[in-house]
Amino acid sequence: MAKRQKLSINFALKKCPRYACTQEDRISQLPDDILVHILSFLTIKEASYTSLLSKRWLPLWKYIPRLDFDVTKPLHQVFLNHRLWKMHMKKYVRWVNRTLRKCEVQRLDQFRVCFDLNKFVQHEIDKRLEFAFARQVQRLELDLLKGGKETRDFDYCYTFPAQLLGLNHKLPPLWHNFMSVKVLLLKLVTMTGEVLEFFLHNCPFLEEIVVYGSGTLINLQVIGPPLKLKHLEIWHCQCLESLKIHDTNLVTLVASAATKLLLSNAPMMIKVEIVGAFRPILKDILAPISCVLFSWRSSK
Repeated sequence: MAKRQKLSINFALKKCPRYACTQEDRISQLPDDILVHILSFLTIKEASYTSLLSKRWLPLWKYIPRLDFDVTKPLHQVFLNHRLWKMHMKKYVRWVNRTLRKCEVQRLDQFRVCFDLNKFVQHEIDKRLEFAFARQVQRLELDLLKGGKETRDFDYCYTFPAQLLGLNHKLPPLWHNFMSVKVLLLKLVTMTGEVLEFFLHNCPFLEEIVVYGSGTLINLQVIGPPLKLKHLEIWHCQCLESLKIHDTNLVTLVASAATKLLLSNAPMMIKVEIVGAFRPILKDILAPISCVLFSWRSSK
């Protein structure tokens, strides 16, 4: 059996050289565009905190192209108390305004507002939309759900500003900036079919539209092969009477019950889902296309 090696009683740990213990900040040496790209994966608040690291980081968060103003999760219980909700709504609006005043970004990949907001802050939301469109936003989300609830009284919903789109027959100065929109998600936003059709015909890259809880959406036509639209979802729009889809490259369609649904000449369609409480709606569906997965389910 091999003998154990005896350690000298004079054994002592060697000290590391000083230069080996120093920490070099190599991340800060990266180019600005890479650092901004990294910050874009953080929330607005998290990204802004990096300005405390050093002067090198101070201005970087102001250039991130993804602005996601979502604070609903930590405030879930607040929505149950009207007094607290009102206080936090004002605080939320001030925070968004303060943040946007500091932003220096010229183009936006995403702009998202997620909070229980209604018509009483109409002007503030209008200004936020102007900010986003002026920076050629690609993904626009207005998620104004009431404390996680599906709907609210339509009389209290925020109304999408038709005048911003030039629907008063006067093109706005920045009308061409709508052309960059690829995804449009609007929850508890009052709008008409005319507003949605404006985006369809003036946004050549628009691929996805999701509308949730609009009380004034009555008729909508999605017509024309030039449209890039691939996905369309219409949820909880109780006043929807007519939805006409013809001669498009639409791939998926999810819609609440409507009095009339016309679907024709959609060769790329692979899924149609109708959500509603009344089975007779199926009688009004005309789909002269093949290989379509069609389903119906009750909204209850």
